[in-house]
Amino acid sequence: MNEGPRCWDEVLGSMPEATLAVRRAAFRQLLSGRPALIETVADEAGLSADAARDAVDLVVSVGMAEVDDGTIVGMDGLTTRRKRHRLVLDGVELWTWCAYDIVGIAAAVGAEAVGRTQCGACGRPIEVVIREGQPDGSTAVGWLPDGSCANIMEEFCPSALLFCSPAHLDEWGAGRDTTSGAALDVEALAERGRSFWHQLVP
Repeated sequence: MNEGPRCWDEVLGSMPEATLAVRRAAFRQLLSGRPALIETVADEAGLSADAARDAVDLVVSVGMAEVDDGTIVGMDGLTTRRKRHRLVLDGVELWTWCAYDIVGIAAAVGAEAVGRTQCGACGRPIEVVIREGQPDGSTAVGWLPDGSCANIMEEFCPSALLFCSPAHLDEWGAGRDTTSGAALDVEALAERGRSFWHQLVP
């Protein structure tokens, strides 16, 4: 199995080592439900404030971080900004950039989690329960794009959706290029998520 969607491999694979340290420090801070100050991230990553800021800017440039007035509010799919995809991790209310993030992040963290999103076709509410990192009986199906891209948030996230049934996924996919991607159940999405986010979790 691939370590993650090719889009992520392309935009992150050639980045300097400092970006991983910054991503890890910011992601861990966001798990608490609070935005991360760049100075705090720099201390945890063992970098100067300028080096950390440069690393964050680089991650922002590929759509893998959100910064608001010098404060990191989103990193690697996890955000303190209200989005359509809601995730409660061990009682902490957060949001994610896409429906896949709900499953992948909760699985990698190994948390008790409840994710809420909407079917990408009909808009029906979908709830995903994760217990100790394992999906608990969801019948939803997800679409995981794996095509080439330069910006995760703009090009990957809009299509990384959950659907309330395979029929609704097919309905959504009609007329779209679905050759670069895969339909996966929640358990398979969780496995993919553990593979990617393991490098960031405590």
